[in-house]
Parts: sequence; C-alpha cells; structure tokens
Amino acid sequence: MLTSDGRELVEHATRVIRSIEEMEQSFKPDLLTGTLVVGVPDDHYLFVPLTEALKNFMLEKPRVGVEIRGGLSSDLMRDLRQRNIDLAVIRDVPATQDSDVLCIEKLVWITAPNWVPPNDGVVPLALVRGPCAYRGAALAALEQNGMPWKCIVTCTSLQGVFAVVRAGLAVAVVTEGDIGSGVQSAPAGGFLPPLPGSSLTIRYADKQPTLAARALARTMADVLTQMTSLA
Repeated sequence: MLTSDGRELVEHATRVIRSIEEMEQSFKPDLLTGTLVVGVPDDHYLFVPLTEALKNFMLEKPRVGVEIRGGLSSDLMRDLRQRNIDLAVIRDVPATQDSDVLCIEKLVWITAPNWVPPNDGVVPLALVRGPCAYRGAALAALEQNGMPWKCIVTCTSLQGVFAVVRAGLAVAVVTEGDIGSGVQSAPAGGFLPPLPGSSLTIRYADKQPTLAARALARTMADVLTQMTSLA
C-alpha cells in the first residue's frame, strides 16, 4: 500500500505525464490516427458513461476510429494478451493496490425487497456464466464462511441475473453502482457474508502504446475518477 508521500509522488508523476501527452497531441497531431479497439466491462452503470466519453473522443479526434467491445474482464484480458484489442478497462476482485488503480468499488449482495433467508440455510444464487468476477466473489465468500449454496440460474449477462433476483428466486453479487430498481443491497452483518472490494484499471496490449491509445485511456480514466469523486 502506498504511503502519503508515495501517493503524492504518483499524483505529481501523473500530472507530468499528462502534460507531455497534451504537448504531443498539440504538436504531433499526425500521430493521432488509426483505429483503436477498446474493451469495456458491460456493467450498465459503467458502459453508459464510458461509451458517451468515447463518442466525444471520436468527435474531437475524427482521424481516430474506435471500436468498443463489452465483456467480462477475464475475456478482455485474454483479448489483450492475444492483441485482439488495444486497451481495456479491467476489473480486479479483490481490489489491487497498484498505483495504476483508478478507483475502488464496493461489491454488494443484492436481493428482492421482500427476500428472506431460506429456512435450510442454503443460499440460492443467480450467476453469470463463465469466469465472472462477481461469480467468483460470491462463491469464495460463501465457501470461506462455510455456507452452503445452490445455483438457481446461470445467465450470459447481468440483465438475466437482475430479473431472477427481482423475482425473489435468488441473490447475486454486483458493484454498488449497478443496484437498480426492484432490488436492494443486503444489510451488512446480516445473513450473507462480507465481500471484497473491486478495482478498475486501464491496461494496454502493447508495452509502448501509441499516442492515440494513451489519449483514449486518459479520456476513460477521467470519466472513472470523476465517477468516484461524485460517489
């Protein structure tokens, strides 16, 4: 974990790097060309502001094309390793403490408003199919606390999970920002066990990303840090 001096140094270095990038964009506009493929977690509360920011980026830098791919962080990491995408916003659970972390988010259990714990103590779950970070956090928390569980449904997206939770058939794990109508967060210290935090970072496919990729990353980073400051 960074000390206060370390955080101050990181903030200063970030300002210096940003100034250099702004100078490059001003004096080397010919480098801001090409097409970038960017990965974004498909959490609704993140996808909407990030895609709006990417739209503004394309309007301001018309020589740079952007293709957006939504998906699970595990899939986005695989695409980065295979160089199928240029950069991506990645969610880590539990949260990492790297200096590159843009924000830390709280994971919560969601239930229907009238949901009550089952008499047999077996937790009914609605899960996203595949290596989903929320799925892993839910199962790890239950198993670490010796709580039995059963999977009621697996879905390909969070929308299906929310539908099952609203119906009162199961509980699920999401970030606090994704809580929508018809569901609520379970009370801390209640029947369901505590969950780890989650962090968001931006990662590149190349160790030396292009100026266009760095400019796009800065646009997304500004949105994420602004969301954190408003939370």
